[in-house]
Amino acid sequence: MLSTHHLSVAAGRRVMLGPLDWQARPGELWCVLGRNGSGKTTLLHTLAGVLDPSAGEVRLNDAALAEINPLALARLRGLMPQVQIDAFHNSVFNAVAIARAPYRAGAGWDAPEDVEAVREALQRVGLQDRMDDDVTRLSGGERQRVALAALIVQSPHVMLLDEPVAHQDVGHQLEVMRLLRVLSDTHVVVASCHDINLARRFATHVLLLGERGHWQGSVEQVLQEDSLSLAFGCKFRCDGQFWVAH
Repeated sequence: MLSTHHLSVAAGRRVMLGPLDWQARPGELWCVLGRNGSGKTTLLHTLAGVLDPSAGEVRLNDAALAEINPLALARLRGLMPQVQIDAFHNSVFNAVAIARAPYRAGAGWDAPEDVEAVREALQRVGLQDRMDDDVTRLSGGERQRVALAALIVQSPHVMLLDEPVAHQDVGHQLEVMRLLRVLSDTHVVVASCHDINLARRFATHVLLLGERGHWQGSVEQVLQEDSLSLAFGCKFRCDGQFWVAH
């Protein structure tokens, strides 16, 4: 279980969110929604331990994140950032295989189980035929799916994903969200998203960030006209199964 206790996150002197008391468990797919600058990325980086909170704490399986051994933490939580930066040419296979590092410390590389894990992950994201390609020559959407394959290979208890459907066409957006829903059966999965209707369709729970506060709970509880309007600063109406801004 991933949980926060009186957590506040800030950018400089601006408190973006808090205090937040919240928890996520396997079996739940949480989508973090909010307008640009609401703190979605900052929150995910804080949950991963990349950024320090301005107040409160993050706990993983009842242990404070800051107290967990770095190697153990690498096996327990993983972060997929929304932008992938490749400084060097590398194959798709190697870009994914490096995520096995927490399990190969002090050991050799490319053990049969590592190779099989990489092949299976690439197949799950639809890139099994691209493993020998140069990652610097992939499209933005393909590079994001390579990053998702790496997270699957790392297989942490907690999977944190910042805009996992960014740069994806509609078909691949659906495939990624379906895959996240499957992963949430056995992992804690928390993903930021800009598409309210994708969250409504695939998420089980939503954390909605706004300037006047935050809302958390099941999709049905949180995705309401009043909360959406307050969070995004515009009017909403429900048109059948879809939320429409106006």
